[in-house]
Amino acid sequence: MKLVAQKALALISLLLLFSGSGLLAQGLEGNYEVVPPMVAPKAHSLDKVVIHEVFYFGCPHCYDLHKEMPAFLAAFKGKVQVISVPNDWGSADPGRLLYIARTKGPQKEEEVKTMIFDFIHTKGLGKSMFSRDKLQFVAKLTGLTAEFETMMDDPKIVGQMNAGVAFAKEKGVESTPTLVLQDSVKVVGADLANLKKVVNSLLKEPVP
Repeated sequence: MKLVAQKALALISLLLLFSGSGLLAQGLEGNYEVVPPMVAPKAHSLDKVVIHEVFYFGCPHCYDLHKEMPAFLAAFKGKVQVISVPNDWGSADPGRLLYIARTKGPQKEEEVKTMIFDFIHTKGLGKSMFSRDKLQFVAKLTGLTAEFETMMDDPKIVGQMNAGVAFAKEKGVESTPTLVLQDSVKVVGADLANLKKVVNSLLKEPVP
């Protein structure tokens, strides 16, 4: 009986080992982790890579990545799409405002995201920016006053925020920034050289 249990444990361990490292055999490069649903694309199989960027407004590394990401995306010429996923550490309200801005299009979303980051990290307001009175000022500067007053507690916006938090938990996000490629390949940190390596190993036509 003891021998059977030991064999079963060994088999489970072997299966876990292969499930976590199988993508290496398929040619993916760089530092990454396969996360649920544990089904990742094969190497050089995609025309476009979709990245969910889980971030925290209070994180300086996230701010650095935000400033560097436009050049990264420009280099890939439409082959990479980044979707922002704000975490709720400290407060869900900055993330809710970001989702409100998203309803007005990507340029408005980028404007709001940049402004919140700048107020926190460049202008030195820190976590005081998590309060609604400060966020209301951001809304005013970006032309979203009416939306701020009517949508911050709107069930749709709250649901989007909650869904993003649930996504981060499902993928095992413990630090930010964390980038989840194609829903299953997790890259932790703001190392764009490593991210480029992982992305290029997924693309049919890598970018130099």
